[in-house]
Amino acid sequence: MKPFLAFLLVLSWASQVLGRAVFAHFMVGNTEHYSKSDWVDDIKLAQDAHIDAFALNMAKGEPMNAKAIADAFSNAEELGFKLFFSFDYAGRGPYAKDEVITWINKYAPSSAYFRHQGRPLVSTFEGPDNAEDWHEIKAVTGCFFVPDWSSLGAGPAVRAAGGVADGLFSWAGWPWGAQDMDTYVDASYIEALNGKPYMMPVSPWFYTNLPGYSKNWLWRGDHLWYDRWIQVNTLMPEFVQIISWNDYGESHHIGPVRDHALVAFEKGSGNAPYMYSLDHHGWRNNKATVTFEGVSFWYRPVPKRACGTGGTTGNTVSQLQMEFQPYDIIDDSVFFTVLATQSVKVTVTIGGVQSPGVLRDVPDGGVGLYHGSAPFNGRTGDVKITVWRNGILIADEPGPAINGNCRDGMMGFDAWAGGGLLSKASRPLNTPSLEDDVCIRGTGANEFDEICRTTCSLGYCPQTACVCRATGALGKLPTEVPGEVFPAEGLNSNYIGLCNVACLYGFCFPKYCGKTQYPLIEPTVSPFNPPSCTSGSGEGDWALLCNFACRHGFCPIARCKCTSQGPLSLLNPTRQVKVVSRIGEDHGLCAFACSRGLCPKQACNSGNSEEQTEPPPPQVEMPHLDKDCYIFPECVDLDNPQASSCRGGYSRVSFDRSPCSGDYGRPICCKQSIQPLQCTWRGSGGDCNGQCHSEEVNLFQSKKGGDPGESGGTCSRGSKAFCCRLSTYKDLTSQCYWSKCGETCTSDETLLARASQLGGKCSLIKRQNHYCCKGNPLPLSNCHWVGQNYCADNTCNNKEVTVILDQGGEDGTLCNWWRKKSLCCTPEEAAFGNSGQCPAPYCTSPTEEYCGPDEWASDEPYEDCDDDDDDCGHDELRRDVIADPQGFSLAVVAFEDTSFQLLAGKKERRRPFNPRLVDLLNLIVTFEILAREYPGPSTLNQQPGASDSIFQKAAGCDNPDILVTKRDPKTTNEQLGAYADTEHHPDLQFAPRFLEFLASGNLPNGLQSPLSKIDANVIKKYWQNEFPKGTFPKTGRSRGILTPSDYFFDQFGSKGNRAPLTICEKKLNGMKGNIFAFNEPAARKDMTEWRAGALKGIVNDQNNYFERISRAIAVFLYLNHPDVLPTIQDNRENLFAAARFLATLIVEFASLEALLKLFDDAWYTEAARLTHDWVEEMLNDIQNELAPLVLSGRAPANMASINTMIANLKARLGDIKAPPRKPRKPRKP
Repeated sequence: MKPFLAFLLVLSWASQVLGRAVFAHFMVGNTEHYSKSDWVDDIKLAQDAHIDAFALNMAKGEPMNAKAIADAFSNAEELGFKLFFSFDYAGRGPYAKDEVITWINKYAPSSAYFRHQGRPLVSTFEGPDNAEDWHEIKAVTGCFFVPDWSSLGAGPAVRAAGGVADGLFSWAGWPWGAQDMDTYVDASYIEALNGKPYMMPVSPWFYTNLPGYSKNWLWRGDHLWYDRWIQVNTLMPEFVQIISWNDYGESHHIGPVRDHALVAFEKGSGNAPYMYSLDHHGWRNNKATVTFEGVSFWYRPVPKRACGTGGTTGNTVSQLQMEFQPYDIIDDSVFFTVLATQSVKVTVTIGGVQSPGVLRDVPDGGVGLYHGSAPFNGRTGDVKITVWRNGILIADEPGPAINGNCRDGMMGFDAWAGGGLLSKASRPLNTPSLEDDVCIRGTGANEFDEICRTTCSLGYCPQTACVCRATGALGKLPTEVPGEVFPAEGLNSNYIGLCNVACLYGFCFPKYCGKTQYPLIEPTVSPFNPPSCTSGSGEGDWALLCNFACRHGFCPIARCKCTSQGPLSLLNPTRQVKVVSRIGEDHGLCAFACSRGLCPKQACNSGNSEEQTEPPPPQVEMPHLDKDCYIFPECVDLDNPQASSCRGGYSRVSFDRSPCSGDYGRPICCKQSIQPLQCTWRGSGGDCNGQCHSEEVNLFQSKKGGDPGESGGTCSRGSKAFCCRLSTYKDLTSQCYWSKCGETCTSDETLLARASQLGGKCSLIKRQNHYCCKGNPLPLSNCHWVGQNYCADNTCNNKEVTVILDQGGEDGTLCNWWRKKSLCCTPEEAAFGNSGQCPAPYCTSPTEEYCGPDEWASDEPYEDCDDDDDDCGHDELRRDVIADPQGFSLAVVAFEDTSFQLLAGKKERRRPFNPRLVDLLNLIVTFEILAREYPGPSTLNQQPGASDSIFQKAAGCDNPDILVTKRDPKTTNEQLGAYADTEHHPDLQFAPRFLEFLASGNLPNGLQSPLSKIDANVIKKYWQNEFPKGTFPKTGRSRGILTPSDYFFDQFGSKGNRAPLTICEKKLNGMKGNIFAFNEPAARKDMTEWRAGALKGIVNDQNNYFERISRAIAVFLYLNHPDVLPTIQDNRENLFAAARFLATLIVEFASLEALLKLFDDAWYTEAARLTHDWVEEMLNDIQNELAPLVLSGRAPANMASINTMIANLKARLGDIKAPPRKPRKPRKP
């Protein structure tokens, strides 16, 4: 095998200078068919490459484990090689700790087991949920434990199980998107470990397409192998683990490809675009000293756009990464690394065409690694790389041809790697010692890039803020410019050292550094993380899933469009589900959403039989025959399928032989979605006068026509008409009719047309028939008669439908030659009332219901007075100060008058409530309580922890789903306040109703509390009673809380405590307020009127009716939405805690917490029950009233729409449920 020289030089540094241990990740699961020679070959190749040990990745319960492990240790002992266990907790589930102990104790005594500080080294692939097991495992085995718990991140992994890990291994060995690899994740581990050993991942490539494992993505590997070893040299971790030796399914193996070891491709590989792995021998090395020169090179043999992607993505949502098209993150180039003792010239030949290799990296001092690439530039064919040093050829290596050959037309993104140490150096040259080198070139993420490039070139490249790209000898530094500097306003502590060094040497960037000291603003999310998707959209049935999942970083490019980027909004799963998509390949959307509490039944099937739904009856779609059909412009051979085939999505319904000859004609094609069609050519004889019949549309005219038809002859005069029946005609005109002679339309009908006497059946006394229709909009418009005199002009156009044929028409003048006039009307699709016509679910005018301004919300920069203010909350005390004549002056009066105004204004901004309590003597006790002042929606997020999301009902009268959007920072206060409200959980009216319950014992569900009541006069005495400053615990930044009322109300949210508040669309919030006032969600009078109108075909009434029903359901989808429910649950717990505190403060309130929990449960469950019953009643009422209209043939044109909406909303009845309380954490045994 030929060596990989980048590995050679870096490994020689690591092993000779720093003594770092290098391991390779070895998949035991691929060794089922291994022989002794396979083990020996692998071990010898690893020894040649100076790999210190194999990390044996072993999944629980694999049938080959026992034999494979025994063979591995037996051969390793014979050859003097080392091994250690890496227990795979992800592949087949977690290990039992006793099994782990058994494996370690059995093989740790082997001379082949790798030890660190005398202790057997043990690692894992994942398994943080079993972290506690390792206390006992370590105690029994004495192992040195370095797990990979990458799913937790560095800090949580270090702290897991009280810091049980002795070190950590990271699996983050690949770059993000089109970026080259950085070291920010490595730095986070090194910093979190605080001196404990770090095992750093190094990998050459990553591409997988294994349908059986639901894996199909690519990470950029163009420069990865070279970059990563440079980064190892700069960070100097205790351990390095190469990923991998033999994981062929992910294309990052550096070991030899063995056909009998490709077991990953045996599971569900039918759709995989590659069934074997390419040779990667160039990513391995067999020398420890630099005595040879040569080249290693690698490339993808297929250009990135040569074939379809096969669904492969760049990055993967399975790790909450933003996805890209794979061709957007990789380059079509031949990449190379040359080991030489002097500068080199590289030429890459593809298909006989040469191009120079462009060096990206050169070694400091000239001895070492030269790295670069040469683009394909559209070339294909055999590949050859040639390297010259001072006119001496040191490498001339061929590679496989580049071509566009793909399996089944789908791309495989694996790379081929090759090369070797091909020329002996004229004399051995020493490479620089890492201990003498400093960073001489580096970069930084985002806003750090400019200053990092500067300071790294000066030898200062802090690993927490910058990424070192090259090391070498430090050059002459610029003249120092002494002076104290600080990070610029708004920046954080990461800039302190960068500013000190940059400014010291005269590079003091004003936007980063300055002489003025400002408070440091430390970020809550690492500024070095790549962006995540923070909002997204999808088409049709995918809209809800994409809206939710993209907000939390899961935005598969195949189904969703990411619409904004930012810090990841992590939402952890709350339940385990087995779910499949009902609407096609979902790329994990259903599993992600359902496991987090949003599981739309119309899109996802969780396997719960109670959730199964029948598909709703289809809505009536109006065919647009004038657009849905076309005729060939030229004559073609009708017997030649290739010549006469319709374009995609269309099929032939007929043809026209005019003006063609023989077997030629012009095919007539119509959309397959509107077929079958009943079409025919009408018109016969020499004087054809082709005329469409009732219910038909005239599409084309011709002298000859075709099949089917009334005649095969050619017209001498007039034309034949190609007529197709409008399939929706009867549904459209179901509430239209011709009146009897002399009768007129009724008051709820509209006159569309007149006829003098249809069929000549009217008398002279009672003349005229009237065509009457119900509905709004009307099913037909622009109705008119065509045909005069000879009536040769008696055909409708292709946008009209023929309603009736009559010889006399409207004026009674008969056509000659027994011809008939046509009544032509334009069909109106809007009459069907399809849900797409539903108005916007948000406010468009302040005059709409619930759309007025919130008079209590305040966006003014006003805060409650401080607790240290003696006058805080005492209006009367301020008046007493005025009454004191001492120090009297007009200035004081003016000031105090202003203060009165401020206090009055403050009181006015606090929403008042007047609970009516019944005391023990059955007397009414009333008093006023004031809610806390709260911010409007436009300023709510101006405090840490406050929401910047807006919740609203989705569009569609029968769609109660909740969509979430991020607050647009460009939106003005007025614009946001016009359609959104600041929303409390629970509603503020909860507080007065709770006080009334305390005195009466009457729960919202009508039941009596089993607990004792609290006297109304006691409640009035204490609820507004002021207590000494500092009595009540602080919530958020709230101040001036002196009464139980203020303390209780503050848990609902306030200007000082914003975390309990959300932003909700006004109509949805208004409906919620109505529901929790225990009123009917919409007025019964309005619903009755709208229902009657809907059954008369009035679409606006239909929409109003179903939109209110849908909105009522939406209230509970909102309360149970995974992005709202945690807030509601926290608020309820905070209210319980507040009641618990008040119970300790006021002895008469001893039972307050228990009473609150009773009331809280009944509050939510009763509101849900009442709403469920109301929705069910409304749906049943319209369904029952529609049924007799259908039976009598008088169903409105919007009947199908009504039935569809009924079915859709009945399927959502189960969504009306009370939000659950926060689940209790299980007690530790």
